[in-house]
Amino acid sequence: TKSLRKVAISVVATVLIATLASYLSPLSEVTREISARTTPNIFDLMIAFLSGTAGAAAICTKKNYLTIVPGVAIATAVIPPLSVTGFGIGNGNPTIAAGAFFLFFTNFVAIVLSTCLVFSLYGFRPTMAAEENMKKLKRRLVYLSLLLLLISVPLVYTLSRGVTEIKLKRDVEASLKRQFNQEKRSRLATFQFTELDDGGLLEIEAVVNAVEYLKDRELELAEQKVRDRLKRKVRLHVEQVKVLPQGLAEQDITLASAIVPARPTKEILQEAREGIVPLIRQVSAEAEELISPSRITDFSVAFQDKASALLLTVQIRRDYPLSVEELTWLEKFFSASLNMPVRLRVETVPFVPVLFFNPGSTALTEAMKKELEPLRDAYARNDRILISLEAVAEANLPYRERIRLANERAESLASFLSAECRIAPLQIRKTLAARAAGRPSIKILVSTLPERG
Repeated sequence: TKSLRKVAISVVATVLIATLASYLSPLSEVTREISARTTPNIFDLMIAFLSGTAGAAAICTKKNYLTIVPGVAIATAVIPPLSVTGFGIGNGNPTIAAGAFFLFFTNFVAIVLSTCLVFSLYGFRPTMAAEENMKKLKRRLVYLSLLLLLISVPLVYTLSRGVTEIKLKRDVEASLKRQFNQEKRSRLATFQFTELDDGGLLEIEAVVNAVEYLKDRELELAEQKVRDRLKRKVRLHVEQVKVLPQGLAEQDITLASAIVPARPTKEILQEAREGIVPLIRQVSAEAEELISPSRITDFSVAFQDKASALLLTVQIRRDYPLSVEELTWLEKFFSASLNMPVRLRVETVPFVPVLFFNPGSTALTEAMKKELEPLRDAYARNDRILISLEAVAEANLPYRERIRLANERAESLASFLSAECRIAPLQIRKTLAARAAGRPSIKILVSTLPERG
């Protein structure tokens, strides 16, 4: 009874301290380490059992160099899940708190049972070694063993479910690449999926880079083929990003592999590179003033023999592809500034990637805030930019609730852009996407307001 009372007080104290620290801390993002302690599996039980065995053996042997082992057992198997339990309570997330506490309870039972077994093997017995006392001890060991066996059932299920999810992810990725990785036409950029409860429906969201937008019929056929390959119900949502044909080519252009007249030596190539790269960097800075708020984030060069021209590939931070007129104008600008013929290839990367929120959450994480930093720079370079926020709600909530959460996310993001990036509120537009998705998100597009007449 005294031992149980001390354990209970220690557990409550640890959880309360962790809860208070989490409540007062501005950091509320669920990291990988936290998530790993909310879904325990059978391996966690085995680690706890071995930790308890090592700790008990260290105490029984009374070796000085083993005195730290019990502390290590406690540090690895008990304190982390209790801390995560406090984190879940402090941030109002009962799912995290319950999962972490279940891991603690699993580890606690495993450590107690393994300790009792080790002590028994080393000859420890109750003070009054009466037959009745021995029966009670054996009965307790049986109860602990049954409890451990009972706990193992959901842990084995969790492990098997994790393995199934990994296999499903591989199958989904292979199916999507089979449909969308078409040479010189389209390529799968990223994807995510959610298993819905209604009939085992699998909702897949994919982002595809395409030279020309895929037609609705092609997308329907792709969905059907993915459904047939996975042998289950599938709902496929595809977001297409239009890119130039060169944007899908392998970026492996180097001076050493470029075709140049008369096959110059490595020394000549090095001299040519050292001479042209600083000049291109200077011209790129001048071009940025003309394409503001877009920025040239990277470039590569190669020489072409047949065309007697410099092949220049530039990467521009921009949410819309350049028009034919803009591309032609930019190519002429580089040719005139470098005083040589230039063939220009342009790749565009978005100012900010799509921001994905955890279901039910509306707060911006520190990672999201870091992703938004280019918008502060863009507004400083051109105060006539227009920020468009398209909020996508989660599909597994009632209509009013999903609309409320989507609007709160857009408002939270708009407030951050106004307060931290100093962007005028009138230059931030918020819209709600017509369709919902398995995971809520906000897509950000940067454009330029038209000049006043």
